[in-house]
Amino acid sequence: MTKQELINKAKDVFQNIRIANIHPTGVLATRLLVLVMLVPILLVVVEYVLAFTKGNVSDDLGKLITVGINIIDHIFIPSVLTALVGFLALWVDRDGDGIPDQLEKEDKR
Repeated sequence: MTKQELINKAKDVFQNIRIANIHPTGVLATRLLVLVMLVPILLVVVEYVLAFTKGNVSDDLGKLITVGINIIDHIFIPSVLTALVGFLALWVDRDGDGIPDQLEKEDKR
């Protein structure tokens, strides 16, 4: 596939997202969040596989696996997930004016 074909494909995907009334910024933010959350899991799994193929776990590798598991535990607690999902809700812009809908609402106090 050539570079121009890839660019045209990306433009088509971007246009389809806009037609579906989903703001691309929110989609990209969600993908970034999922990537950030999957990276520690993938690193720990890779370290487990490396330890399994070597046949032993060195002190450094054991510490790395332990720290990775602790990071995963801290990322996936309910309060962090709730905060991140709430933050992603701020990116929704249904009217397309560039300002997220939650920030356009007036204070009702």
